[in-house]
Amino acid sequence: MFASVLRARAAAQMNGRQPGAAVLRNTVFPSGRQAGARGMASERSHIGATTYAALAARLNLQFRDASLMEQVCTHRSYEQGRLASNERLQWLGKRVLNLHVGEFLAAKYPNLTVEMLQDLQHASFGLASLAEIGRHFGMQAALRWAPAAKEAPHVGQTKVLGKAVQALVGAVHQDQGAAAARAFVAQHVLARPVDAAVVVQLKNPKLLLAALAKQKQLERPAARLLKETGRFTSSPVFVVGVFSGARMLGMGYGSSLKMAEHRAAKDALIKHYAKEVKDFKLATLAGDEDQVSFFEQSA
Repeated sequence: MFASVLRARAAAQMNGRQPGAAVLRNTVFPSGRQAGARGMASERSHIGATTYAALAARLNLQFRDASLMEQVCTHRSYEQGRLASNERLQWLGKRVLNLHVGEFLAAKYPNLTVEMLQDLQHASFGLASLAEIGRHFGMQAALRWAPAAKEAPHVGQTKVLGKAVQALVGAVHQDQGAAAARAFVAQHVLARPVDAAVVVQLKNPKLLLAALAKQKQLERPAARLLKETGRFTSSPVFVVGVFSGARMLGMGYGSSLKMAEHRAAKDALIKHYAKEVKDFKLATLAGDEDQVSFFEQSA
């Protein structure tokens, strides 16, 4: 009898269950990992819905499609692309932004060259700057994406976040129309400070200034010493102005006349190219579509 008990216990252990444990047939219980995943998915879905609703409310946006904000914040890398991503919205929003930003910069800085305008648009309204806007919106908390390296989860977030802001502009344009997208861009993007001086090429300022004066048919620039102090000391300071006729184009200082002249030429170039037009009207803001008609007055 004792031997039979030992054999029964050994058989039970070989079958993967404890002796005396009840066997429930045709019953499947989820593992702890599966149950936890389901709970986390349900919680994530709930948090996501409230997060997207709060984000839309914060930006005073009321999309007709309630799922649009979730799509705006979903990168194609998330869930291996099985969910609707923001890729098409980002494609559209990028072009809407290029239109309004390009028009804005061209009107505000009429003296910048095309290359300078392009550089300024990239510096002031590129993905890095758009990502800053996204962080101001709080979009990073709603962003859904899969980092390329799990050990560095924040690497690449700036690019993904910047594209999400482009997608947001595309969503506004798609859901609420061109006028709403234009107003959104004007309020949240174009209102940011812009420093045009950063794109003015200043490698050879005296040569550039001479060429510019010739192009504008101005008198050849002439440098004049305006002030000086400590000429015969170890730390002299010279203030030089660059003039075209009686008009001073720029002013600079330095520990030598050459340095002061160089800086004065740079100042003249910056003042010319970065000159702002304060009062201008954008073509996309001119008039009202409903007030335009091609019918004759008698029609």
